[in-house]
Amino acid sequence: MAPLRIGYIGVGMRSLGFTDFIKRHPGEFELVAVAELNLDKARVVLDHFQLEAELMEDHEALTARDDLDAVMVLTPDYAHADPAISAIRNGKHVFIEKPLATTLADCDRVIAAAEGTATVVYIGFNMRHTPVHEKIFNLIRSGELGRVTTIEANEWYNGGKTYFRRWHRLRRFGGGLWLTKACHDFDLVTWIAGGRPTSIYAVDSLSHYRHRAGVGPRCRDCAEKATCPDYYDINKPYEHPLMETYRNMQLQMDQSVEWAPDICLWNSAKDTFDNGMAILTYDNDIRASYTVNVLGARTTRQMKVVGTLAMVEGDLEEGVVKYYHRHDEGRNWVYDLNAEIEGGHGGADERLMRDFLHCCRTGAAPRSGLAEGRLAVELSTAATRSADLGQIIHLNGRSPQAAGAAIQNNAAARPR
Repeated sequence: MAPLRIGYIGVGMRSLGFTDFIKRHPGEFELVAVAELNLDKARVVLDHFQLEAELMEDHEALTARDDLDAVMVLTPDYAHADPAISAIRNGKHVFIEKPLATTLADCDRVIAAAEGTATVVYIGFNMRHTPVHEKIFNLIRSGELGRVTTIEANEWYNGGKTYFRRWHRLRRFGGGLWLTKACHDFDLVTWIAGGRPTSIYAVDSLSHYRHRAGVGPRCRDCAEKATCPDYYDINKPYEHPLMETYRNMQLQMDQSVEWAPDICLWNSAKDTFDNGMAILTYDNDIRASYTVNVLGARTTRQMKVVGTLAMVEGDLEEGVVKYYHRHDEGRNWVYDLNAEIEGGHGGADERLMRDFLHCCRTGAAPRSGLAEGRLAVELSTAATRSADLGQIIHLNGRSPQAAGAAIQNNAAARPR
C-alpha cells in the first residue's frame, strides 16, 4: 500500500517527533509539502531529517494541492481553525495538534466545515494512546474495579518552565495552561470516567516565576547567568539530536527581548500560572481531581482510580500500573508495560501516528475526534473562567458558551 502523502501547516517542537516517525517509517507516511511563515526554521527540520518536501508560506496553497492525502495542523494553538477548515474544504484528512482551538466559536467553525463530509478530523490527544492509560482504561471497562467512584490525575512537568519563554505564556496565543497543558488531561480523565462532565472548579497561581528586579531581559544579557539555575545558553549544543535540531530552529526565530528563546523566565510577559488544581464532577457519579505543576523536580503523569472492588495506580514515567483488590490481596498485581513503550510521551506518539494512518486509510472513527476536541476546550475554558472568578462553573451537560469568553482569540501576528 502506498504511503499516506501529508503536508505540514506550521513547524514547531511537535513537528520534530512526527517527522522522526515519518523518517523511520517511509512506507507509512510521505512528507510532501510544508507551509510555514518562517521558512528558515522549516529548512532546519528538513535538513536534519534529509527530506525534500516543498516549502511554502501560504497554507491555502498547500491544502489545495492534488498530491496530498492529509494535512497536519501544527501551528500555535490560536491558529488551528483556519488551516483546518481550508484542508477540510479541499477534501483532505486532517490531524489537528491539541487543542482543537482556543475558543468554542472556533471549534464550532471547524465542526461546521466537517459536517456532512467523509473527512477524518483527528485531534492529537496522545495521552489516550499510552500503554499505561490504555491498561487503566481496559481494567475499568472489564469490571475489575467495580463501579468507579473517584479519579485523581497529576502532572509534574519539569520542562514546563520553558512555557514562560514561548508563546504559550500569553492567553491570546495559547489560551493559558488550562488549555495548553490541561486539555490533554481533561480529555484523558473524561475518557477514563466514561461520563459527561457537569461542573468544574479550578484554582491556580503564578507562585514562582514572578517579576524579579535586576535580572534579564534575556539569559544572554543577565547579570546572574553564572548562578541562575534556570539559565539557558542558546549557543550551547544539545547532545540529544532532536533537541539540538530544536535549538537550531530557535536560532532562526525572533531574538528580540520580547520573543527571544532565552527570554527571562521571571520577567517575560505572561498571564498564565505555574501550578493549578481542578475538581470535576460527572453525570455518572464520578468525581475527579487534576493537578498540574511545572515546578516539579521530575516529569511524569500519575493517575489513581478507585472503584468499589479495587483501585489502580499508574505512573507514565515508570511505565507501570499497580492493581490493588479491596478484599483479596492475592489478586494484587503490578503490570510492567515498559516492553510496550516505544517513542515519545510514554509510547503515545508512535501509536497516535499509526492510529491516524489507520483512520485515513479505512475511514474508522478517530479515538479522539471533533466531539472530544470540543469537549476538552469546553472544560479548559471553563477551568480558566472558574479560576479567574473563584466560582464553580456548572456545565449541565451542555456547552457553556460563556466559558469561551474566558479566552480571547487574538488575530495579531504570531511570534516567528
